Amino acid sequence: GRRMAGMIRSPIERLEHFAGMMAGGNLSARVPPTDLSELKHLTEGINVMADRLESLIAQNRQEQENLRKSELRTLQAQINPHFLYNTLDAIVWLAESGSTDEVVHITRALSDFFRISLSQGRDWIDVREEVRHVRGYLTIQKVRYRDILEYEIDVPEEAQEGLILKLLLQPLVENAIYHGVKFRRRGGKVRVVGRREGEQLYFAVIDNGPGMTEERLLEVIAGLGEEDTSTGYGLSNVDRRIRLYYGLKRGLTIHSDSDGTRVEFTLPVRRQPTDV
Repeated sequence: GRRMAGMIRSPIERLEHFAGMMAGGNLSARVPPTDLSELKHLTEGINVMADRLESLIAQNRQEQENLRKSELRTLQAQINPHFLYNTLDAIVWLAESGSTDEVVHITRALSDFFRISLSQGRDWIDVREEVRHVRGYLTIQKVRYRDILEYEIDVPEEAQEGLILKLLLQPLVENAIYHGVKFRRRGGKVRVVGRREGEQLYFAVIDNGPGMTEERLLEVIAGLGEEDTSTGYGLSNVDRRIRLYYGLKRGLTIHSDSDGTRVEFTLPVRRQPTDV
């Protein structure tokens, strides 16, 4: 019996030793194989668990990295020098033509726009603020595009409660203007629609631009997950951020034909930033 105990003890002590190393944070430690059939499965199980943990941690690190990158890119896109230059240019032009009310209006929209873009570094903001942000953006673009751009924001009060990941709507509206409405000489329209459906929040940005061919639409959809894409950075970034932050399998859904384009997404309603 003593010999048997000795045979079992040393592999068990070895297991203990490696389990201790892993517990201490050395996840690359692997238990050497054992001849003892009773411990074979346990040894393999521990090694598989260590593999899994290691890859989960690496994946988590990569996701954090991706989040940081996409945050940075989102803010860079917001603080777009062309957009700022064109807006300031429009303000000067309005001031010179004596439209004081409009100057006040657009200056307020611009300061709202940047205040909400930055939100003191918070990722989650009130849905109400997100809607105000996109309204500020459209107010500014309307001054620039005048007759070419009409817009409508249809988000009822009950859809404006709770929190949302910030800066999801503006890039979709920007995309609708630059790839849709801009190609119409006049009568272009962008609609932002929001609905609360139980514990889900649905948003769509709809334009009446020329739309996309089926081929182009497939290209854009395929490009959604990519980092550098012909999708237009805005769409793929929003898609990626929805998937990363909300842990969803899909971010954006896109429909397009000769009557225009609709880009939509559905998110769970959140009350705290950490509700996952």
